[in-house]
Amino acid sequence: NKYKGSHEQIGKVILNFVENPGFDLVSFYELVVFTFLTGNNDMHLKNFSLLKEKKYSLCPAYDLVASELVVEGDTEDLALNLNGKKKKLKRIDFETAMKTNNLNEKVIANIFSKFENILPLWIGLIENSFLSTEMKENYKSLVQMKHNKLFPNP
Repeated sequence: NKYKGSHEQIGKVILNFVENPGFDLVSFYELVVFTFLTGNNDMHLKNFSLLKEKKYSLCPAYDLVASELVVEGDTEDLALNLNGKKKKLKRIDFETAMKTNNLNEKVIANIFSKFENILPLWIGLIENSFLSTEMKENYKSLVQMKHNKLFPNP
């Protein structure tokens, strides 16, 4: 079942099998944060792969869609468990998962720093997209709500 598993299990596979585990693990968790923030709650096991050239590495991201915008009735934030759950996620859940895969505080802070001030850019991209007016408003609300879960206003 492509929905049975966790992000921490994927992280463990990365740590055990890729040539540059530190680099690929950071890339993986950046992708996990990105998919959460953009409303992609359908990133299941088949959407994460290792690519073998001479040695294994994390495959570039694919199937990046804002599924929360179009799939009605799905209340989960992520398709796979993160810190033992799929919904009502908070920043601490992401941090705990990252620590489970041996990322240190500085690396974790750096991952989050890449997304902390991105909201105005994303809102602009959504505004300039070809989405309908209604879909633009829904998507802006979604990314703002998700962003506030990871970066609450002081």
